[in-house]
Amino acid sequence: MALYPVNLKVGGHLCVIIGGGRVAARKTASLLECDAAVRVVSPELDPGFERFQGRFEHIVRPYKRGDLEGAFLVIAATDDDVTNRAVEEEARERRLLLNVVDKPRQCNFYVPSVVRRGELLLTVSTGGELPALAKRLRRQLEEEFPEEWAEALVLLGEARRKVISRESDENKKTQCLGELAALDLVPLLKSGGFEAARAEIDKCISRYLA
Repeated sequence: MALYPVNLKVGGHLCVIIGGGRVAARKTASLLECDAAVRVVSPELDPGFERFQGRFEHIVRPYKRGDLEGAFLVIAATDDDVTNRAVEEEARERRLLLNVVDKPRQCNFYVPSVVRRGELLLTVSTGGELPALAKRLRRQLEEEFPEEWAEALVLLGEARRKVISRESDENKKTQCLGELAALDLVPLLKSGGFEAARAEIDKCISRYLA
């Protein structure tokens, strides 16, 4: 079955994680990074949760029916198939987004391998067939897209807004934005910092803006 790719805004939305192991800790970290409101249901928590102390709600007991009320997204991260099945049943009844870790047939969405460079988000998914391959490809992307891409995108975003606000000719606007997207700013950021990269951007824009 073909997957429809989408990036979710989970900020402020309740995301429920059933389970308190290492995998659940990683999922919690990812959701908190996106400003989600996280609820973890588990009798115990892995030490990996300690760095998030006070940033998530912890219900100290096993899952029971009704724990998904109000949820936007659910992750079942237990090693108990009976519990995972019960979570799946409730999530489907409530028509919630559900990921059951390592059980692709029980999911209605998959969590891809991710490379973040500021607002630049690169994701890789194998549709649950071989997550290890997705991790390998993610490592390749991490090498291909170094941290400077975050700074490059900040500068390009500023440039785009400038072009849109000052250029009324749609053809010129399209051409200018295309040239901005083609600029190789990472080497400039590494060698000369923001000023060198901004100078290259300004040179590009000056060919279109009076």
